[in-house]
Amino acid sequence: EPGAPGGGAHPTMSVCIPATRPESLGSAIRSLRAQSRSGWEAIVLGQGDSATEEGLRAATSAAAGDDSRVRYVHLSRRGLSRARNAAFREAGGEVVAFLDDDCEADPSWLETVASAFDGDPTLGVVGGAVAPLGRVGPLSSCPTLLPAESVYDPTATPQHQPPPGWDWIGANFAIRAEVAARVGAWDIHLGAGAEFPAGEDTDYKLRLEALGVRMLTTPRSLVLHSSGTRAARAALRSQRNYAFGNGALAAKQTLSGDPRGRLWLRRTRWECLTGWLRRGRPHRLPVDLRRGLWFEMGYWRCLRHYRLDEAGLLCRVDEVSAAPEI
Repeated sequence: EPGAPGGGAHPTMSVCIPATRPESLGSAIRSLRAQSRSGWEAIVLGQGDSATEEGLRAATSAAAGDDSRVRYVHLSRRGLSRARNAAFREAGGEVVAFLDDDCEADPSWLETVASAFDGDPTLGVVGGAVAPLGRVGPLSSCPTLLPAESVYDPTATPQHQPPPGWDWIGANFAIRAEVAARVGAWDIHLGAGAEFPAGEDTDYKLRLEALGVRMLTTPRSLVLHSSGTRAARAALRSQRNYAFGNGALAAKQTLSGDPRGRLWLRRTRWECLTGWLRRGRPHRLPVDLRRGLWFEMGYWRCLRHYRLDEAGLLCRVDEVSAAPEI
């Protein structure tokens, strides 16, 4: 039964996969069907034109077979944050877990996440590891993360300093549905498919932090970024997207009155100008300068074209004005 408990007190679970890549989606779905825990539902949230939709539906159907726990929902508008917002509307579980369409979950992934929530009712989020498939070369990139086994309790750390090694990213995290309802919508102007194509998960973490939500990260919750390696021009485009999106997120902090926004801008400038020298890697200078330029462009574009609405989300303004003196 979709979403039914899979072993005693474990919470019901919904797994959501925002999808734009038919070529890798099937592997993600098959990794769910191989889970050691059986009590889950999976919702594939497809985006793209009619040809892409056809491919996504076909990939979902082929990978799911006759497994009624897997269903497909197509969204008319693109954007990773839009897909995550739709996921919360569609999901029926007490816990909503997210997996990217170019990742594969370890067979114990859901069991590990469910056990963490079951063992500590005060946890609001569980984030895990995202590992590359094989070696990532010097001209390639692959979003990866190996977090520490650590709990971040913002109420116990007034300076908002997470423990060393604590972190999670959008390719592998789970959240209690009632906590998600308190946080509100993901910012649709941040994330893949938006004008600022990154930073949406960091923005969400900051909002969880502001609410004092306790968050666990553990390397035991593992997904493999099996189709996530980008090479050559695709790697440069990925670097640009992350820098531009993170620059916009720094500007969003500035718009909200958070001094960490300007501090992030200054630190990025310094790192991009001097990091190659401190690390003795002069060949990195062109790459670092490019990253710094895109970060600056994202920062100032966001300040000039956006404001914050009543919910604290980015909202585009009609008239362009000079960058404010902030």
